[in-house]
Amino acid sequence: MQWKFRCLHFIGETIVISSKNWRAAVDLCGRLLTAHGQGYKKSGLPTNHTTDSLQLWFVRLALLVKLNLFQNAEMEFEPFGNLDQPDLYYEYYPHVYPGRKGSMVPFSMRILHAELPQYLGNPQESLDRLHSMKKICTKILENLEQGLAEDGSMTSITQENRQASVQLWRSRLGRVMYSMANCLLMMKDYVLAVDAYHTVIKYYPQQEPQLLSGIGRIFLQIGDIKTAEKYFQDVEKVTHKLDGLQSQIMVLMNRAFLHLGQNNFAEAHRFFTEILRIDSSNAVANNNAAVCLLYLGKLKDSLRQLEGMVQQDPKHYLHESVLFNLTTMYELESSRSMQKKQALLEAVAIKEGDSFNTQCLKLG
Repeated sequence: MQWKFRCLHFIGETIVISSKNWRAAVDLCGRLLTAHGQGYKKSGLPTNHTTDSLQLWFVRLALLVKLNLFQNAEMEFEPFGNLDQPDLYYEYYPHVYPGRKGSMVPFSMRILHAELPQYLGNPQESLDRLHSMKKICTKILENLEQGLAEDGSMTSITQENRQASVQLWRSRLGRVMYSMANCLLMMKDYVLAVDAYHTVIKYYPQQEPQLLSGIGRIFLQIGDIKTAEKYFQDVEKVTHKLDGLQSQIMVLMNRAFLHLGQNNFAEAHRFFTEILRIDSSNAVANNNAAVCLLYLGKLKDSLRQLEGMVQQDPKHYLHESVLFNLTTMYELESSRSMQKKQALLEAVAIKEGDSFNTQCLKLG
């Protein structure tokens, strides 16, 4: 019966989250945690954690961050301290997890805990927490590579299992470095951010084209067109790591963004249109092609393109950046902009979940 309950509650979460009803999902996690003897009105009481209850906490906290409810997330993280309290380890529950060692806290929950302060205006605290995680991951990798267990004790695990552990912790170290790079980017420390993204490539070599493209776009944002172009050329040398269609789209997208950075909207539009010939549902190309038309003085064509996207596939295109651009164009084009915005709001109410940020419709 317990197993069935576990399956049912994870299916319920998945359905609510996939329909983008994130607020409802937060409430559902809260009710499920209450069923676990945690959550509402349980603060300060003795707690028995399980792998399931910690997974529920992670989902709830991740949803709060997704909803930009950062202070709520911080408050709910507080009882967990630095995520290293004794009751968060398997050894604390020998009758439930006999012989198991280590932390029950999902690694993704540790990442979330480390990243949270930057959203509350304290990126240095995030960086400090991530540095601590980097140190631990590096130490564990050193232990494994020296033939020891993750905690540095003697062990007799098979070579295959050791290799799997090495791969897992290399991947985790790469994930920490990626978070550090994003944090440095938020702090506008572009030199260190670029260095950190280069380090990530070491741990995720298969993602080299995407990461080099991202670095190129950072240089575009800060107005260094020449360095951006160099990175985009490097991407073209390593696109064999992607499938043919994916690499073609990435190369065209980079060329389009390069022309955008040079204010060459006609050429940028040509490349975005080329992408749409290959993949007509590409939201980034569609949205940016419409923006190019606006800058080329073709407001009606631009409007027609965005409206066509939303009408043709509302589920795919009713997202905030598209609707922000569309409502801006309504304000430029028509005295009936408020009625048109209202119609968009009605479409959003039908198609989107409770997490949609209606501020992009500029109704106020």
